[in-house]
Amino acid sequence: MRRLRLRAPFRILLSLIAIFVIVSLYFPVSNIYKLMKLDYSFESSVAIYEIDLHDTLLERKYSKIVDEYIEDEEFNIDNLDLYMNINYLDRDNFISNINDMISLKYTVKEINKIYDNVSDEFLASVILKEYVYDIIKFIDIDIFKEENYSRYREFFNGNYEKTVLHVNIGLDKDFYTDTDIVEEFSTSMLINKYHGVSEDFVVPNLVKLDSECSNGDNYLNSEAADAFVKMCRAAKKEGYYILANYTYRDFETQQAVWDQYLELYGQSYNDRYVTKPGFSEHHTGLAIDVKSTKSNIFKNSKEYTWMVENSYKYGFIHRYQASKENITGISSEAWHFRYVGVDIATYMYENKLSFEEYYALFLDK
Repeated sequence: MRRLRLRAPFRILLSLIAIFVIVSLYFPVSNIYKLMKLDYSFESSVAIYEIDLHDTLLERKYSKIVDEYIEDEEFNIDNLDLYMNINYLDRDNFISNINDMISLKYTVKEINKIYDNVSDEFLASVILKEYVYDIIKFIDIDIFKEENYSRYREFFNGNYEKTVLHVNIGLDKDFYTDTDIVEEFSTSMLINKYHGVSEDFVVPNLVKLDSECSNGDNYLNSEAADAFVKMCRAAKKEGYYILANYTYRDFETQQAVWDQYLELYGQSYNDRYVTKPGFSEHHTGLAIDVKSTKSNIFKNSKEYTWMVENSYKYGFIHRYQASKENITGISSEAWHFRYVGVDIATYMYENKLSFEEYYALFLDK
């Protein structure tokens, strides 16, 4: 039987068709394989190839955003260059929010910083409403609290760090307004005109101070009492003589103090020097009004200077300093010292901080 032989032109045509089919199959498979080697999923790799983005993406590092959203209707090719540098996060409406921020002219750096630090609620209520040109200056501050953002704006004084610090302390509000009640005792508890205790607050381990270091019957938390006696004896060895003059007070006693000074000197004096019942550090069993046995005016005594320079070594801070009146809300009291522990007291002394500042920076997280 005679074999059928194709003429040369037909053989060439068939060869070309075969080559075309092989090449057509090879290059998609090859490019998809290369995309998968970059960590793109098979589905994403196919989608990338189908919209002719493979050459572009093969020249770049892997993008989780592209991998996750290439098939999403929200994916905007016009934003590809920005997507490539935005950090992917598994958050609701992520690609939609990214697109909105891009349209509002947020930079990639801003978008990454914002998404790393704020909640979806803050995104919706602040970030996505309009471009906030200085939002990163607020977010970059370690103690930034998004729930205080509107207060930062209203209180802004030209200094971002001080604004955030002062608002977190509460200085944008009138004293004794929107107060917090502290329920648990600790040596680092903050009691001031914004933070108080209830009338039934109990100081644990309240002990009577050794008579050697006390002017009458005075009581402190045992840890503070031990530290004060240690300090008192150390001062005496160096030729300085200090006594605890006033320490723990209950509500009734603080009310009597308030009423007494109100009658003697009036409201303005109380606003500067006396706190309302519930808002006095003396309720904590950690505060001491110190006196010198050598001078009736403590500020003029050598004991005052010694206390300012050495009390931190025993865990005490000079609580109400003249330089911090605008923060503490109390005029300078040379005699008032507060136990917080050696570590905190040392840091505050070395960095010239009020307790309100330290608390906002390190404890109120």
